[in-house]
Amino acid sequence: MAAILGKYERRGVLKSAKQVFARFVGETRLLVKLNQLRLTPLNSVIMFDSTKYVFKHGLYMADAVQLASAKDFELFLTYDKKLAKVAGEEGLRLATDKNTQ
Repeated sequence: MAAILGKYERRGVLKSAKQVFARFVGETRLLVKLNQLRLTPLNSVIMFDSTKYVFKHGLYMADAVQLASAKDFELFLTYDKKLAKVAGEEGLRLATDKNTQ
């Protein structure tokens, strides 16, 4: 994420990538503290499972890591249409308006 923010800063889209990243980290910590977000440590099982999704669905590794990390979660949230489609195909419950009401 920091690399992408840096890229946008160099293009002039963002004034300060560090400031945006710091805010992201702060919001993430708050959501974890409020039990609204669960962070999953990256481990070898997740990495191996991720690789399966890369080959099976043609996902980027970062997207595959998200998918493999969320296997046991109650809901999966993404704004990436391809990742949402694959998540549904893999049996994850998507966090859409109709699923969360």
